[in-house]
Amino acid sequence: MGRSSTPRAAGTEGVAVDPAVRVGSVSLSNAVMTASGTSGHGDELGRYLDLGALGAVVVKSMMAEPWPGNPAPRLAPVPAGMLNSVGLQGDGIGHWLDRELPDLRAAGATVVASIWGRHVQDYERAAGALQGADPAVVAVEVNLSCPNLDGGKHLFAHDPRAAAEVVEACGAAGLPRWAKLSANT
Repeated sequence: MGRSSTPRAAGTEGVAVDPAVRVGSVSLSNAVMTASGTSGHGDELGRYLDLGALGAVVVKSMMAEPWPGNPAPRLAPVPAGMLNSVGLQGDGIGHWLDRELPDLRAAGATVVASIWGRHVQDYERAAGALQGADPAVVAVEVNLSCPNLDGGKHLFAHDPRAAAEVVEACGAAGLPRWAKLSANT
């Protein structure tokens, strides 16, 4: 048999690699995480991969209460792909805790709950609804990246003081907070 074509650094044969990482105070088995919203609440991916093998499943952003999202049409084709404006539709955190989180826990997933709001108080209510959640939930992603308007005055992600106020209010969850900023912040 021929030699392996995989390059190796000299002296690394038999060296174990530990993929574990720490993000702030949160320890994860590895750095591979889903992106919030791209796979719903994560269980949709369970048919294709072992959710417990991921560092974390970051679920679709949620409010404390159900939110209908934007009216149709939500998608528009453009020459380079598509534009979407789903509007963060969801059944609320209570529904997620009762119906979605148990499946993620059964799959052995480490979970980051993503929350959003229109006002600081919305974020605080959402965070409070996560207080005492299942230990599989290791952190809260504070979604400041979508159009979160506080009385139509500003976008939270574009105002450092407003973003700090939102992140502070999300301490109500009693979990580590990760701020999700917009690409143009």
